[in-house]
Amino acid sequence: MDKKRANGRYYTCGNPFQLEPFQTWAEELNLERHTVLEPFAGTKSLPRLIDSAQLRCGNWALFDIEPGATGIVQRDTLSDFPKGFNVCITNPPWLARNSATRRGLPFPEAAGYNDLYKYALEQCLAHCEWVAAIIPEAFIRSGLFLQRLRDFISLVPRTQYGTKQERKRKEMSYMFEDTEHPVGLALFSPYVTSDVRVWRNNRFLGRLSELRTHLPLPSCNRSIVFNEPRGSLGLIAIDNTFSASIRFCPPAELAGYPVRSQCRSITRIGVPWRVNIELLNARLATIREKTHDVFFTAFKGLRRDGHYRRRLDWALARAIVDMEHLQLEMNME
Repeated sequence: MDKKRANGRYYTCGNPFQLEPFQTWAEELNLERHTVLEPFAGTKSLPRLIDSAQLRCGNWALFDIEPGATGIVQRDTLSDFPKGFNVCITNPPWLARNSATRRGLPFPEAAGYNDLYKYALEQCLAHCEWVAAIIPEAFIRSGLFLQRLRDFISLVPRTQYGTKQERKRKEMSYMFEDTEHPVGLALFSPYVTSDVRVWRNNRFLGRLSELRTHLPLPSCNRSIVFNEPRGSLGLIAIDNTFSASIRFCPPAELAGYPVRSQCRSITRIGVPWRVNIELLNARLATIREKTHDVFFTAFKGLRRDGHYRRRLDWALARAIVDMEHLQLEMNME
């Protein structure tokens, strides 16, 4: 497994190319007339998936640092990227810099990003006009490479629950055979796009700019202190395995949980004014509904209701709490 991590390699299992946004993208560029580049070809899974999605391309140019099948040219494409191709469909390597450091794995010095997939994607976009990339779902919140991004699809595996299925665990078709990491498909075009269409599988959620209008203004209020053992507000910042359960709560409810300085899931918050917990949770619920959780970090594993578990980050939590303070100040004026 560490060998796969060193190369950032996870092999694709599901088929996102059957989805409507990709089919439209492929039709627009006239896929069948192009030789398609896959610079991180692995075991040639993407050509097989394209074929099973009833799509055709003129030919494939396949490369990988460690070819896992015949017909793949051996090349370190991160340092020597193939040139002369207009279309790239790829599953680039994923490897977080901090994960590589922790595990003692090599991380390219040229990669000025916190994850290898971002550097790989930069190379694809620098050399190809049309790019489709299977990447972490968290990409849509990174703010990177938005200029040519036309569609982003959160790829949520379908699952069924019931007594029989639970005995067999969950029958999920994750995108990768070695990880349950939340996955997305980013579709780029040669021209500057005015906005990004955001999807969950075939369901259109809205344009990125529109979804952002439902977020509170960012807050720099440092009087709101997270992981404060004597804090006056509790926060359960991660969904359980059943439903959307992130919520603010009275601190007494968390009496059994030790507050740790690095905790990001259950904590207490120091707030120097009296908070209305019911109002905070109402605002939180509205944000989740209006944004479809696009700006909440997806966690490994699906909830029982078929959606990814999500986590509320401190920046957004601070903004939600500070909304109440700003409202109080306005009412006093």
